[in-house]
Amino acid sequence: MDLTGRNAVVTGSSQGIGLAVASGLAGAGARVVLTGRGQERLDGAAGELRGSHPDADVLTVACD
Repeated sequence: MDLTGRNAVVTGSSQGIGLAVASGLAGAGARVVLTGRGQERLDGAAGELRGSHPDADVLTVACD
């Protein structure tokens, strides 16, 4: 599936299933917005995604 040019917002994406979903979307070419309550965890998750998908466009938003 090619999601190039699409945006995806994934809630609860700093770990677990949310992060796995975000990784799949990033791998398919989507711009991914990671959301969660803690900025530090989101920053770590974004680093993981960028490490496994170097061309990924990843943003983070801390919210509750």
